[in-house]
Amino acid sequence: MSQFLLLVLCLFSLKTFSETISTQQIQVTPKVVREPTSFQNSSNQVSIHNESNQYMTNFELHKERKLGAGLGVLGIFGYMGGVADINFDQENTAQVSFGKGHGYNTFFAGWKKSFEGQFFTPYFTLGYSRFYNSLAQDLRGNSYIIDQILSKEELRQGPFGIDFLNSHFGMQYNQLSGEYTGSSFYLEFNFLLSPKKGLIIPTASLGSIYYF
Repeated sequence: MSQFLLLVLCLFSLKTFSETISTQQIQVTPKVVREPTSFQNSSNQVSIHNESNQYMTNFELHKERKLGAGLGVLGIFGYMGGVADINFDQENTAQVSFGKGHGYNTFFAGWKKSFEGQFFTPYFTLGYSRFYNSLAQDLRGNSYIIDQILSKEELRQGPFGIDFLNSHFGMQYNQLSGEYTGSSFYLEFNFLLSPKKGLIIPTASLGSIYYF
């Protein structure tokens, strides 16, 4: 009889213990969730960040990317030179360039106003440029622009400095999306006024600028 009571007591204890364990397991279970949600949020943030490299117009590009640097050829550059842009706002840009011709150097500084558009956008520029050389060198036939201003004797002697007031009218292609976002190519017509001679000399330049 005592053995039967002991057996019943053991079975009751085991039953109670098993119920306690199962209750603790049920309470622990709900803790595992929520990590996938954070992963989804982070993936959404990455995709939003990637999409921010797209621009609808050149004004959006200029608003975010303030500096530009590139190369130019012909016209105000002589043969070839470098150009830099500083975008003060979406429309207005300060521009500086340096160039090199055969036996002479060029410099330009001016203000550029752009018009809103997408891939192809017009602009005009007003500024000052200088063609100069400090060496005694025969420059006859070296530059169409210089030949219009200097006499044959001045060209033969070499050292010179010519100042111009510039107005440029151009068209610029802007890459607004993709791997090469920020790159651009331009073609502009330059009109150089020589106050000394009272002449307006037409020429043209082309080049490429990358904005970052």
